[in-house]
Amino acid sequence: MVNWNHSLKKVWMLAMITILLFQSIMLGIDINGTELLNLLIKKDQISSTTGYKISFIVATQDNQFNDPNQGMHFIDCNATWTTEGYFVMKKTNHYEHQPVFAPPGSRGYKFYDYYDDNLIVWRTIEEYVLSSPERNDTLEKVKVFFVDPNNRIVQTGDNIMLHRWPINNPYSTYQFKYYQFPMGRGFSRHLGSVKSEKSLSSGLLKVTSQGSHGPGLNGTWELTIDPNSDYLVREAIFTMEGELKPTKVITSSGVIENDGIRLAKCGTYKSSSGFELSIKMTDISKVVGPNKLYEEVLSCLNSPLPPGTSIIDHRGEKTFITTVEQMK
Repeated sequence: MVNWNHSLKKVWMLAMITILLFQSIMLGIDINGTELLNLLIKKDQISSTTGYKISFIVATQDNQFNDPNQGMHFIDCNATWTTEGYFVMKKTNHYEHQPVFAPPGSRGYKFYDYYDDNLIVWRTIEEYVLSSPERNDTLEKVKVFFVDPNNRIVQTGDNIMLHRWPINNPYSTYQFKYYQFPMGRGFSRHLGSVKSEKSLSSGLLKVTSQGSHGPGLNGTWELTIDPNSDYLVREAIFTMEGELKPTKVITSSGVIENDGIRLAKCGTYKSSSGFELSIKMTDISKVVGPNKLYEEVLSCLNSPLPPGTSIIDHRGEKTFITTVEQMK
């Protein structure tokens, strides 16, 4: 009798597991392409809801020479959306080690990267980003290093560059998408109509859509979406028109959740050009009281620019560069 009860229990458990697996597999089938696209739009809107702040770390080997010998580059990022429709971001940069010398002609090193036989290396230290209906600015605090052939830093200098972008060319938020994609969000604005969809045995949903990766960059997106994780995009492959191999490959994993926002915990972004980065989320929080990050970024951008600051104005047909002069 005991054995019979035990066997019945096993059969019941197997039946329940089968039902749950079947439900998981069928989860994405009941939604058509239009409904799925609208759902992704809604999820993207929620993930950038006003009054929230997110923090994350970016790791990359990207540098002006495309040389991994210059070491890893880490960025502490904080971003927020305000009730006034502002997007702001602060980026604090750290580097694995000091710049190293490389001779002209190797990898991405050009003749204009040298002065008196010393290699000129530019590194961003801090960056402040503001995108709003009235202005679209990015301020960079930059340090320049002069490295001699013996890897000695013989001179350094500081500079500030203020970029002014057109309102209808949201460069400030455009650069954020390279971080947002590995969070599993931000794809909906780049998608057209869904061409095909397929539920996988894993419970994930495979979707194909014509779309773009930016102005003039048209192609096909292949997305793998996780309905069980709030429809986060777990893999995205973008192939430009006329190309046989993927142009962009994005992955995400894990979930971080707080105050109704869900994002992937970790992710990667890889481009066929060789550009790669990975992100790790560290915090999501609802802003209570004054938005201190917004106030800090706005204060920095509204402060008087010190002499020597380069102002690069991209708002006209041609880029116009001026330098803040010393007051007499």
